[in-house]
Amino acid sequence: MPTVVDVYLDRSAIITSFAEAADSLVVNFGASADAFVQILSGEAEPIGTLPFDLPSSMAAVEASRPDVPFDTTDPLFSFGYGLRWQS
Repeated sequence: MPTVVDVYLDRSAIITSFAEAADSLVVNFGASADAFVQILSGEAEPIGTLPFDLPSSMAAVEASRPDVPFDTTDPLFSFGYGLRWQS
């Protein structure tokens, strides 16, 4: 059975430990359960992209400068990553 993981993000997070094990990874920023099901079933199109980098490790977080945007070394997913397709 494929594993779909949905992660609610209100800030950057380290998700490496389970992201690699998931067959499908979805992050949301407050979407409803109905919206989530519509995306997974193909009724609606995903249009979101990441507003920040998702770091690959705590070491990357500690090495980054908090006052410099997009300063994460080798992020798991970079700013702007995401799905968007046209009907």
